Amino acid sequence: MVLSGLVRGDGQLEAEFRNPPDAARPGVYWYFMDGNLSGDQMTADLESMKEVGIGNLVFLEVDVGVPRGPVKFMSDSWQELFAHAVHEAERLGIDITLGVGPGWTGSGGPWVRPEQSMQHLVFTTTEVKGPQKFDAVLDLPKQRSTEWHRMRDPYYEDVAVYAFPACKPVVSDINEKALYERDPYTSKPGVKPYLPAPAHYRETEEEEIISIKNMRDLTEHADSSGRLRWEVPQGTWTILRMGSRFTGAATRYQCQQHGN
Repeated sequence: MVLSGLVRGDGQLEAEFRNPPDAARPGVYWYFMDGNLSGDQMTADLESMKEVGIGNLVFLEVDVGVPRGPVKFMSDSWQELFAHAVHEAERLGIDITLGVGPGWTGSGGPWVRPEQSMQHLVFTTTEVKGPQKFDAVLDLPKQRSTEWHRMRDPYYEDVAVYAFPACKPVVSDINEKALYERDPYTSKPGVKPYLPAPAHYRETEEEEIISIKNMRDLTEHADSSGRLRWEVPQGTWTILRMGSRFTGAATRYQCQQHGN
């Protein structure tokens, strides 16, 4: 190989590339969904992993909404099957790690305050015509209405207030493209497998474009209640009140739904 000749003259690099040491072998997440566990299938999985060179894995029990299997988490049968998986992994020389975090990052729980949680921008719009002296409380941006947003605390914090000449910009599937409403395709009906895009796009009309040069930053003219005082220039304007709300994603929702 050219690479081995350039880097090392003893052929060790080429040999290790063809037959990687255990420390260089890839690993995988090994998900068991909604109580669907089987000893025979575990063995088949592990033997397949060994055959293709998988050297380690993380064992994870997850609830994603698929039809439930017969094995309840931490029941006697679940523990027996986990022990079976460990013994089979040891037999095949595959390192196995049990994932025990309460969420995908191990940071979920009731101790996370709303202001520390995952957040996204929400907004409301108000149309006004100038010239006039505007003095009113702007509508409060609402929480996005997906099934995850069953909140005890309707957290909200203002971020900015902008104004721009009124126009009608349109982006299809905007909520899904922004990942506001993107449920798992494999575990919920009606979810698009991908977001279609046309092969050709029409030319955007000038009145559909929001030019940054025409935007006005009115944040300093709004108080903590959302009241805006502004001398509106000539023309029709869109006032945008933007704020931050948490996404509502919860690590325990699926488990509570299924009674675990």
